[in-house]
Amino acid sequence: MKNTVHQREISRLLDYRFKNNRLLEEALTHASARKSSKLNNERLEFLGDRVLGLVVAEELMRINPNSTEGQIATYYNSLVKKEACADIAKEIGLENLLTIGKSITRTNDRKKDKILGNAMEALIGAIFLDAGFKIAKQVVLKAWRRQIDTVRDVEAHAKTALQEYLQSRGEEPPTYRQISRTGPDHDPDFFVEVYLVSGLKAIGNGSTKRMAETKAAELVLEKIKNINE
Repeated sequence: MKNTVHQREISRLLDYRFKNNRLLEEALTHASARKSSKLNNERLEFLGDRVLGLVVAEELMRINPNSTEGQIATYYNSLVKKEACADIAKEIGLENLLTIGKSITRTNDRKKDKILGNAMEALIGAIFLDAGFKIAKQVVLKAWRRQIDTVRDVEAHAKTALQEYLQSRGEEPPTYRQISRTGPDHDPDFFVEVYLVSGLKAIGNGSTKRMAETKAAELVLEKIKNINE
């Protein structure tokens, strides 16, 4: 690998300069190109996957302090899956910087995406070893910023999705109605019904009225999905 060219390009793309260039070389080397004296990026990918997961989980919890584990998990999975990593790799132009075997150039797009996703995770792992968690976190949050912003308000996401779905069909917006509240003041449980003009409805509950509305929206969206399948 032509280190000087790739170092300069990676530095520009990620706004990060490696201190240990061997880590960068390892992160960008796929197993198909491995020589007896050269490591591939599989170990760094294993590490980077864990670093990415911790950064994304921590950020989702920070920006959505009242969300349930289930709500956060849905969006966490969408942000750390291989397809998401491959999309980021494409956005930053990582595809042209990888060292791969000739056989890979003839493979299908799905396999190429997996290779790109793995390389993105390996790069995160390499940065973690090169500079520590704080810097790796900064790089991840910058690269994933647009994707994270799309789920910045997990609590309201289902309500927004339902609203947009109904608008796209020219239907009236949903109606939310609190039907009960149980439990003590310090630990309440709200029950809210969402009703659509089509007749579909669902009841959700949560520790706040807003969370109950969100759960109701999630349930009615699931009903719509089942009807359309």
